[in-house]
Amino acid sequence: MTPLLIYKQLRHFYFERPDSERKRFISSSEVFGIFSYRAEMWKASFPFFAALLAFGLCQPMAGGINKIEDADNDEGFQRALQFAVIQHNNGTNDTVLRQVIEVVSAKSQVVAGTNYIMTVILARTSCEKEGQAENCTIHKEPEHAQPYQCTFTVWSRPWLNKTQLTKEECLNAQPAPE
Repeated sequence: MTPLLIYKQLRHFYFERPDSERKRFISSSEVFGIFSYRAEMWKASFPFFAALLAFGLCQPMAGGINKIEDADNDEGFQRALQFAVIQHNNGTNDTVLRQVIEVVSAKSQVVAGTNYIMTVILARTSCEKEGQAENCTIHKEPEHAQPYQCTFTVWSRPWLNKTQLTKEECLNAQPAPE
């Protein structure tokens, strides 16, 4: 405590109280009693606030972006990833389908629904766009597979049965061979 704060508390104790409550002198035990009471209150309230802070830090922040630890087993993420790849394939001029060969990062954000932010590596398959999409294998040779990285943001609102690809950025996308 600063001397100014001590002075203000003593001034209030002596002069700003009604005459009936005013004392002629104050003992040192009374002065330290005021401060020890505040110290006891701090000791009592500190564990409560520490627990509150620790609990708050353990919870994901609303609106914050959270890493998805097990993307392979996260049903919402897998649906969003499949939706993003279908939308990407529909938007390309390539004659063959692309598939995910690696999930680089998987994140989610709670909004009015869920934003799934994913960075993946896509590669060409042996399946034509117009044909069956089952049992498509990715080319083994890099010159045919032509892998590249894309970042997708998918906004999912399952209670409305709506999913939307809100962002798509692909790096090192190579044109399909003629």
